[in-house]
Amino acid sequence: MTRRRDPDSWTVVRLPERDLAEVVLELAAPLLERLGPAPSVEDARRAVDLTIAFWNASVRASKLWQYPRVKELNELRKRMSGRQATQDDATIFDLLTECRRSHWLDPRLVESWTYDTDDAGARRLLCSVGLPDGVKAEVPPPIEKRIAIGGKFLDEVQIAQGRNTYLSFPVERHRGVIGDDGAVTVHAMMPSALQLFADGRLPRVGGAPVEVVVGGRKLGPMVLSELHCGGENYHHDVAILVFKHASTGATT
Repeated sequence: MTRRRDPDSWTVVRLPERDLAEVVLELAAPLLERLGPAPSVEDARRAVDLTIAFWNASVRASKLWQYPRVKELNELRKRMSGRQATQDDATIFDLLTECRRSHWLDPRLVESWTYDTDDAGARRLLCSVGLPDGVKAEVPPPIEKRIAIGGKFLDEVQIAQGRNTYLSFPVERHRGVIGDDGAVTVHAMMPSALQLFADGRLPRVGGAPVEVVVGGRKLGPMVLSELHCGGENYHHDVAILVFKHASTGATT
């Protein structure tokens, strides 16, 4: 979640749970593949170094943060895509740009790194993490208070409200109840539920099973059996989602 405050305050962001080194290697994968099946560690380090330079420049240049710094990314773009660049450089820059799109909300910088062979013979990337100027991390709530549907925590669902502006709802606005029969009833804010549908994480009623987590308990594949809002004790901005285990089927 990203919250922008007044110009003299910090931008507070929820850090991704996925390890940064894993994300960097995902971006570096096309470059490493181009080196062949068994590249030297020196060649692999050069590919990782270029990926990290691109990653850090992209993070610093993001307009999401309070103090975007575009110089590094512009210089890298000019070097790899300008008139003096080779076609191979331009292709690599385009590959990195495309891979970065799915991580554009990630604010983490690689402050230092090593890429070496471990005792088992596998190559391993280790990163220390920093943040851009004016950005600080928000500590996620305890897992016992969180609900996830389709691999997405409800308090991390972001609903676009305009350019670089997003709405999200804290854990207190969502609730999950596990029944004696194993069925799960989730009370979610309606915008969050609609966003899950739009993102393809929440199938239609009676559709494909989806993973549900309530209070840290992984409940396995479950089928959405009921969806409604309103009612005597509920506001219309609350979606009531009833899930049943995939083995028991769903009723519509």
